[in-house]
Amino acid sequence: MITTIKRLRSKLLELLTHKFALPIIARFRKTTPFPYSMEDLLQFPEGTLGKDLVLYLQKKEFKLIKGYERHDCKHIILQYEMDEKGEACMQFYFFGNRHYSLPVVSTVFICFFLMPEQWRNFYKEYKKGKHATTFDNVDFNQIILMNTNDLRKQFKTNKK
Repeated sequence: MITTIKRLRSKLLELLTHKFALPIIARFRKTTPFPYSMEDLLQFPEGTLGKDLVLYLQKKEFKLIKGYERHDCKHIILQYEMDEKGEACMQFYFFGNRHYSLPVVSTVFICFFLMPEQWRNFYKEYKKGKHATTFDNVDFNQIILMNTNDLRKQFKTNKK
């Protein structure tokens, strides 16, 4: 029974995210184009954010999604998995970090109600975000060549 509920929840979150939210956000979001392809990132030196990003995406059999490359970089720096729990925890981190965008607030709201078994984790990530360095004004085109571990230290996220 619980497995069926989690499967249905997963499908609902996927539908809300990929079929509803991402297309709407992409229509209104104005971002500068990400200048690298997955092939470009593979040429980056070992240990850089760009190389670690592409290796993670390949491991998960994911591709870069236009307009969300910087978001994926945050997953790598903050060490949140690219699954529903990891995504929800990262959004609670950003909420704690005082990033009150529509995607963050709506994800926090939806996941709070759909994932009550994660409330303790959500609160922990919220508190972590409250005390962490902000990503405001970060130029991902510059940090993409930086050492990932150095970036994790900079953003105070040495999760084990």
